[in-house]
Amino acid sequence: MPIPKKDSALQRKSAKDLVYETLCDWIIRGEMMPGEKLLDTELAAYFNVSRTPVREALQMLETQKLIKVTPGRATTVAGVDKNDIEKCYRPLAEIQGLAARLAAPRLTEAQLARMEEVQMGFEEACRADQAEKAIHCDNKFHEVILRAVDNEYIMEFSHMLLLHVQRIKYHYFHRDMLRKTSVEHHRDILKALYDRDADLAAELMRSHWLYVMERCLREVEVEGVQNGEKDRVKQIG
Repeated sequence: MPIPKKDSALQRKSAKDLVYETLCDWIIRGEMMPGEKLLDTELAAYFNVSRTPVREALQMLETQKLIKVTPGRATTVAGVDKNDIEKCYRPLAEIQGLAARLAAPRLTEAQLARMEEVQMGFEEACRADQAEKAIHCDNKFHEVILRAVDNEYIMEFSHMLLLHVQRIKYHYFHRDMLRKTSVEHHRDILKALYDRDADLAAELMRSHWLYVMERCLREVEVEGVQNGEKDRVKQIG
């Protein structure tokens, strides 16, 4: 199992949280690819912990469907297919739309200023072709809205879906058109929130996530065709 180099900053967390958060990050960022095996003995040695917190962390990852545990067989990183994209994005679009509607009258001037600041960082990262920074700013933008709603259920459901959406983002967010359109969508959403237009903010937010979903589905189709063509060429050769 290829494990990334140790990060000394991770030593300050509890054993279970350390293992869970690190594995979650590796899976989301694509450092551990679908199908890769996760061995509790190997992970325990890497993190210098017992197998108990490792198993607890793996159970959490299984619950969130980030890994696949087959009794009597290997534990592996779960894959992401076309159906997963739609299953995650559609409910997320509805939840985030609701969050925008509820947040519109509640966002403070400080929170709106924070969103403006994050948006500037987002645009700068997109122009500089810094995909990881862009994703970070994108997450912060939506997080301010969720915090303004102050509803733990909306927050929890949204974060659960975002774990899977994050994996998709790391694969597709380098596409220029997707980044450019996301910048425009964020500006429109922010303006609607400044105007306290709850209905418009909700519709723009919902449309934004559904647009990203459609773009990702299209990219999957293109990659499928390209891979099929490569396989056909190999067979001919």
